Amino acid sequence: MTLSPSPGSTPTQRTGILVADRNRMASQLLAESLARDPRFEIVVASAADVFSIATTRRPHVALISADLDSDARKGLQIARNLHSGHPSIHIVIMLETSTRESVIAAFRCGAAGVFCRTDPLPELPTCIERVGQGEIWARRSHSHFLLEALRNVPSCEGIRAVKIDRLSPRELQVAECASQGQSNKQIADRLGLSEHTIKNYLFRAFEKLGVANRFELLFLLLQECNGSAMGRVGVLSGTESGNSIGNSIETYVKAAEEGVVAAQFIVGQAYLEGYGVEKDERSAYYWLRMAEENSGTIRHRSHALVQELRSTLKTDDIKAVEHSVAIGVQENKLLRSKRPAEFIQPSTDSAPRGIAREFSTAGKAKVAS
Repeated sequence: MTLSPSPGSTPTQRTGILVADRNRMASQLLAESLARDPRFEIVVASAADVFSIATTRRPHVALISADLDSDARKGLQIARNLHSGHPSIHIVIMLETSTRESVIAAFRCGAAGVFCRTDPLPELPTCIERVGQGEIWARRSHSHFLLEALRNVPSCEGIRAVKIDRLSPRELQVAECASQGQSNKQIADRLGLSEHTIKNYLFRAFEKLGVANRFELLFLLLQECNGSAMGRVGVLSGTESGNSIGNSIETYVKAAEEGVVAAQFIVGQAYLEGYGVEKDERSAYYWLRMAEENSGTIRHRSHALVQELRSTLKTDDIKAVEHSVAIGVQENKLLRSKRPAEFIQPSTDSAPRGIAREFSTAGKAKVAS
């Protein structure tokens, strides 16, 4: 449905705005409010038809609620898809609250502006107009969030010249993309290369920088660029603070996304307890289920390999190892603890307690993958 500007107005060029608020009624009310401004031509869209309407009508600006259809993430997902398919459409995300996480998530999903429902409503038309002109709309607090996030993005630019000179321009480009969490396919699509070529570039970059996997690359960049006291395959050391806890959690999140089971378990508990991240039961459920499923797969594979090894080891050796296993499981803090705070602790060691070996071995098993 399209709402035209008020009668009697003759603007030379109106700004087309796609409105997708929480639900149909909210969208209609917001559209009617904006339609009073003669600069705007409004079209209302539901979650299901945002992309199709954007394709046919080509609005200048899409105003999308983050909690579309009462789903806290749906609006962001739609915004990401819209930005990917129609990068010329400027996006404004409407948020319930301006938390650091929600603001950064909105801009990462393609928003050029963020408008909180607690902001004065008369400012919304100005926000839309500025964003439609290609500007960024963010309050001062939002700018601080974004600046902080930008400073924490790993960058090869901060590595010592003696190391950076070892990489070719393309190896440098691929390594930086990899350190920022992009998959081989994403890097390939971005650079117009094949995934096989990207993997080869990563292998060469890893060898020249003296790292074995993406984890070590990430830690190297963070250590060199941000001056953090991080171990080669570890987590921040030093006294515990809110910032170090946040960085520790982010380290585990990256490991969880790469498939490290112990990290998935830790992140699940962190979301469950609200430790270092905003408490989120859905995210907790997701990561704990991932840990559960992946642990089951590893268990079956490990069991099959153990049975094969039983035929090659001596009985006394098996008994000795089983005794060590029993002691190790009993002393494992990761398995006994119920709160992430018990094992997400900065220490003088170069790796997180109870997960160091998995970081190392799991990472090396995934070299350049």
